[in-house]
Amino acid sequence: MAITTDLYYHGETKQHSFFEGWYLKHQVDQQTYAFIPGVSIEKDGSRHPFIQIIHDENSHVIHFEAKDFFAKEDAFYVRIGNNVFSEKGVSLDIHDEKENLFISGQIMYGPFSPIQRSRYSPSIMGPFSYLSFMECYHGILSMGHFLQGTLNWNDQVIEFSGGTGYIEKDWGTSFPKAYIWVQSNEFRQKDVQFFFSLADIPFLGFEFLGLICVLVINGKEYRISTYHGGKVESILREHGQLIVTLKQKNLALKIAADCQAGHALLAPSQGEMNRIIRENANTTIRIRLFEQDRQAFVGEGRMAGFEEVGQVGSFNY
Repeated sequence: MAITTDLYYHGETKQHSFFEGWYLKHQVDQQTYAFIPGVSIEKDGSRHPFIQIIHDENSHVIHFEAKDFFAKEDAFYVRIGNNVFSEKGVSLDIHDEKENLFISGQIMYGPFSPIQRSRYSPSIMGPFSYLSFMECYHGILSMGHFLQGTLNWNDQVIEFSGGTGYIEKDWGTSFPKAYIWVQSNEFRQKDVQFFFSLADIPFLGFEFLGLICVLVINGKEYRISTYHGGKVESILREHGQLIVTLKQKNLALKIAADCQAGHALLAPSQGEMNRIIRENANTTIRIRLFEQDRQAFVGEGRMAGFEEVGQVGSFNY
C-alpha cells in the first residue's frame, strides 16, 4: 500500500519489525531540549513504547509498557503514559528514578511552518513517498513554530515562551546504515530554517545515495533533493568540520557543520531499538547558497542538531 502522508501514525496494523518515532525539538535561551516519543515492534510482535530525551548536557531513554502507548491515525496525537505530544504542544509527566529525571509541565505550539507539498512531492521524500517497500520514511511536520509554556526539569524551572520549535518523524523497519543529518532554525537572520539529510538507501536490490535538503528564507523554500536532480559534489573533513557541497541545476549549497561528539540515542534495526547513534543537539553550522552562480545567502545556524553515522556513498572523509 502506498504511503502518501507523513502526518499520522502508521503502525496500528503492523505486526512485526516496525518502528515509528517523532522528534520534537525546543530551543530557548541558547539551550536545546528534544523529546523523541516512539514505539518499536520487534520480530516477535512485541511492542515497546519509549521516550528519548536529549539536551545539551545529556540524553535519556525511558521505557514503557505496550498498554501505555496510543496514537491517532488521523491526526498528530501521541500519548505515552501520562505524556502527550500533538500539534497543540506537549504535556509532560515524567518521573524516572533510574534516570534521575523528573519533568512536568506544558509547552504550547504556535502555527506550524510546513514544507511545500504537491502531488509529485506529498512529503519531503517526494515520489518515494508512494512506495511501500522503503526501509525508512522521513517526514517534516514543522520547519519552525513559536513556543509558550514552562517545564519543571528536576529542580529547575524552564520558561519556553519566545522559543522556537521543530518537528520531524521517521517510520519503517530500520534507520539507514550510514547517514548525515543536520537541522537548525536559529540563524542571525530572521525567518531562516534549514534541514539536510544524506543517506545510503537500499532499493530493489541495490543502493543509492538519497539526498533531501530544505532551506527556507523569508518564506521562500529552496529544496535540493535526489528526486529534483540534486547531487553531492563533495564531502570533506577539515578543521573539525564536516563540509558537504550540493549541486542542483542553477543552485549550489555548501554546508559546514562543527562535528563535536554528541550524546547517545537508540536507533532501530528491523524494528528493534538496538543501535547506538550519537547526536550533538547544540552545534554550529554555516551554509552558503549560490543561485545562478551568485551568492544568494550566507548564514550561521546555532543550536543545530547534527548526526553522523558511518560514511555515506563512495565518499572517503
